[in-house]
Amino acid sequence: MSSPAGTEILTRAAVAAAMRPDCCRGEAREAVWRELAARGLVWQPGDGPEEAGQRPLVLSSAQEWTAEHLKDVALHVLRVETGLREFGWTLGWAASHWVQFAGCRPVWISQTAMRPQRAGPWEARQQFERELLLPLLERCEERIGRRCWRARLHGMWERVARLAGTEPRDEVALWQKRIERLVPRRRWSPGKTAELLKEPAGLASILVKEAATRLGARLVYELRGKHPMCAVLRPDGGPAWVRFHECEEEAAADYLEQRAAHGGVLPLWNRTGDPMKACPQRAEADLAVAVGRGNIPSALPELAQFADQLSRMARAAMVEFVPVDGGVEWDAFLGVIRGRFRLAGVLETGAGRRLCTLERS
Repeated sequence: MSSPAGTEILTRAAVAAAMRPDCCRGEAREAVWRELAARGLVWQPGDGPEEAGQRPLVLSSAQEWTAEHLKDVALHVLRVETGLREFGWTLGWAASHWVQFAGCRPVWISQTAMRPQRAGPWEARQQFERELLLPLLERCEERIGRRCWRARLHGMWERVARLAGTEPRDEVALWQKRIERLVPRRRWSPGKTAELLKEPAGLASILVKEAATRLGARLVYELRGKHPMCAVLRPDGGPAWVRFHECEEEAAADYLEQRAAHGGVLPLWNRTGDPMKACPQRAEADLAVAVGRGNIPSALPELAQFADQLSRMARAAMVEFVPVDGGVEWDAFLGVIRGRFRLAGVLETGAGRRLCTLERS
């Protein structure tokens, strides 16, 4: 039997295969994986719900996630574990890098982490604690030290296990409910950030979309400064769009907005100041974008560092020069940029601003 999307739904024979000797485990693993893909829990290009198959997968790292990202990822791992246990399987590993994002939707990507379930505690529990649960708890409302959290966490596991009795699935379900009640610690609210009016990107926004279409860009990176005065770009559907924020609060607010709108943009926190260093496996983009006031460094040393990072991120870029009192002059700006890129074109965007189309030298 097949779903409308063409995915094979797990049959009783496939469930039974999960209990067969080792020689059949590969087929059983594939069958369980297809079932989870049909539910939208794991990544399977072209399979699963229609909307899931349309979102490209974007590689990121846990150090780029805000508390909101972490909470969604932790809950998703528990959902995957619950789904696996229905078929006698479990996660033997719960490493953070096995969860990635398609748009703002977390998906599990590793088949090799799956194991036939055995009696005893969850194999991946300690890794789940270390890589996801502890970092999340430390960034939620209550402020206590890591050692205190570890002691409290141990007690919470014990209480959950006692409540769950002998059925291991209940333990994961109870943890899911506890995590859903966690509130990330904030100095802002999504409503408040929406009230902060920022100038529209204007002509630059139109030109960026035209450039992405002309290049056939499948992956676009947008860089946002610590204090951006320009509203975020609103890309059309098509390319995978990743937005790097230097400010965690801006990244978190953007993520919540995109998630609520089912948007295709993945906002990340550029904590290291170098997106490619934070995730060495990250793919090179077809186009990098930095437009609008507050998104380009105004001092020469920072501009040189910015241009170096940009040259490692994408083969082409669109960068808007915005005059700032006491900032870098146009000639100096060109001197820095030309050291890493070939200037393919310059367009006036008003009030002394210029949008530069760059190609890597």
